[in-house]
Amino acid sequence: MPKFAIEVGNKISLQLIKRGNIFSTKPIEDTSYNSSVLHVISEKEMTVTVPLYSNTILSMGVNDLFTVCFFTKSGIYKSKCVVLSKGHDGNVATVNIRLISGLERNQRREYYRLDCRINLTWAKLNENQEKLYVDLKNAVTDARRRLIKEQLKMEEITFSKALMMDISGGGMRFNSTALLEKDDVLVLMPDIPEITGAVPYLIGKVVLTRPLESKNASYENKIKFINISSEEREKIITYIFAVEREKMRTD
Repeated sequence: MPKFAIEVGNKISLQLIKRGNIFSTKPIEDTSYNSSVLHVISEKEMTVTVPLYSNTILSMGVNDLFTVCFFTKSGIYKSKCVVLSKGHDGNVATVNIRLISGLERNQRREYYRLDCRINLTWAKLNENQEKLYVDLKNAVTDARRRLIKEQLKMEEITFSKALMMDISGGGMRFNSTALLEKDDVLVLMPDIPEITGAVPYLIGKVVLTRPLESKNASYENKIKFINISSEEREKIITYIFAVEREKMRTD
């Protein structure tokens, strides 16, 4: 295990592996939950905040098993941990965890999810519309881009407004009033100039949708980015870590 790799204040990301009698060697939920390190007890034990998800405190029980990623100054490290006990630090819900595997250097920076509340414009695409947006993204001449834009104008595409709740290098989550289905393909235009730049949209596929008890949004939609270039992904990751650095500076 790398010495002094984990410090108080480090951001972490958790994915559930085992709860109750359910067990798998892989996460049983395709969802990561953000948390942070409050106290380092030893190289293997620490206190972390209980994550919030959709404004609800995540249920974490003793002996629950998680995959955990630590975002440290020296890089990203991945391990497995078990919940030892539950508690509070003031008004903050906490759990004590113990690492049960060695820390491994992890190069997947897209693993980290930034909680946010950012305006999003989106639309559902059919197969032809998806192809046009992909072609537009890959067009290398102005003439080609103009031609594709004219073709898109002739398509019946209905755009909607929504609120993006989080984003990572691999996808995003947003709330909407429209019911979407798994594998629906969307064009996504988050109000983040640092990400979109010259190509003001991303393309994603719905991997999960579920109803929400909310007056403003009826469904929560989890999206995986597709047809995304390494440059676009890097812009997202750079933006996420810039926001986190600013948060750490002002906290």
